[in-house]
This record gives sequence, structure tokens and C-alpha cells, in this order.
Amino acid sequence: MNWHEVMDERSLELHQVIARELRADPAKLDRVVAWMERFLSDPEYSIQSKDALQEWRKIIQQGLPRVLAALADDSDEGQRMRQSSPFAVIMPQDERAEIFAKYEARRPRTHLAGV
Repeated sequence: MNWHEVMDERSLELHQVIARELRADPAKLDRVVAWMERFLSDPEYSIQSKDALQEWRKIIQQGLPRVLAALADDSDEGQRMRQSSPFAVIMPQDERAEIFAKYEARRPRTHLAGV
């Protein structure tokens, strides 16, 4: 397994936690939207990053079930969307640290993509 595949697994696991948080308290989506709006209105924020946030905004406007489906999507498109996810603002930091540590421990057993 290469490190990029491991990072995709890690991202999916992180977003499973985020989905759990949103199911438990859908109002947390308001924090995500507020965070996004702050960066979308920042003239210094990159156009590419704003484009990604616009994609997420469209998904969020479709409602919580659509957001949960996007967070759990294990297709290439789902992986692409998670790479620009605005949901870290609601991620419990202790769980984030545990997940990162778990996957970092796997690094020595991986190889570079394409190798």
C-alpha cells in the first residue's frame, strides 16, 4: 500500500467521525458554514480553495442527508472532495490526534505512490 492510499483511508475515517458529530448535532453545520463564509469573503484566500468551498456549499445547501453521503463517499470523487473539506472546525481534536497517530504508525510500512 502506498502512503497516498493510507492518507485517503485516514481522511475517510476522520470524516466518519465528522458525520457522527453532524448526526448527533446537525446545528454544527452552521459552524462549518460560518467558517466557509469567512474564507469565501477573504480576498487573500486562493481562487482554487474558494472553488472547493463553493462545491461544498452547494452540497450543504442540499441538506444534511446529502452532506452525510458526500462525507462517506469512497469513490475517487469522494476522495477529491474530502481533500478540500471544510469540516475540521467541528472535528473533536482528541479524536483527530488519535487517528493521525494511528495512521502515522503505518508510515514505515508504506511506499511512495508509483513505486
